[in-house]
Amino acid sequence: MVTIAICYRSGTGSMLAVTLASLARHTKEVPYRVTVLVAKGGIDADLKELGTFYRFDVHEVEGCEGHITRLHGLMLDSFIPSKVESEYVMTLDSDCFPIADGWLTDLLKMKDARIVGILHPWAPPPDMNKKLIEWRVRSQHCWENTHVACQMMKTADIIELGRKYNVGDDTGLDILKGAKDKGWKIDGFKLTRCAKPVAGEIDPEFNRFVSLIYGDKVYHQGGWTRITVGGDEPVLVNDFSWVVDRVMKERGAEFLLKEDLTYRFKFDREEAVAKDKMNKLFGEIVK
Repeated sequence: MVTIAICYRSGTGSMLAVTLASLARHTKEVPYRVTVLVAKGGIDADLKELGTFYRFDVHEVEGCEGHITRLHGLMLDSFIPSKVESEYVMTLDSDCFPIADGWLTDLLKMKDARIVGILHPWAPPPDMNKKLIEWRVRSQHCWENTHVACQMMKTADIIELGRKYNVGDDTGLDILKGAKDKGWKIDGFKLTRCAKPVAGEIDPEFNRFVSLIYGDKVYHQGGWTRITVGGDEPVLVNDFSWVVDRVMKERGAEFLLKEDLTYRFKFDREEAVAKDKMNKLFGEIVK
């Protein structure tokens, strides 16, 4: 049994509906249960309505008032591992969902790995000064690590690690650090393609941010909650808003398995891609 924990904030019910529908379509070979985590008082009309169509539990989280940047980690820590009764637990973002059958079976087959899921879409850093902020970011946000947007491990393993989601440079990164310190293997689906941009404002090889597909099994929109209810600026809207429109209409992203609608990554300019990421984070400081 796999417990799938999804954090939810009021106002994002339309995307959660897509995720729940996609899980129901593509997760029939492995027993699972979904628990939606909400801040105390955060059960809105959308969530109640979704409960009439899909089966999931709701876990209300106390003490989240006033927390914005660390809300995700706080909510996960309130539930994992203390409230999890299954052998496995998966964290899943509300804008991350399967697009093909067998996705969960394939992850469970990665027997040598203690943590599995979707892998960060950037290459590991080359040999460089480990005191640099660039190394600190790149060594964590790389395809040697899974992304908390879709990350699974045994409940017993996270208890053994004794690490929290709400610690480290970003949600869940301290858990990965603990796993690496123990020499545990981390594995998962690597980025395979993204939706084709339509406005020509970005070279698709450099899009590691939105409308991404991992292993041709899992789709991640990227930043949906932060943009929708958190006040962040939308990313690459002109190039990829068509994807969101169709995802909402079709309650899924299976259409992005069609070759004519997607760009397959070549991974042939990874240092340039990494430089672009650093500049987006810190301004034009990486020469």
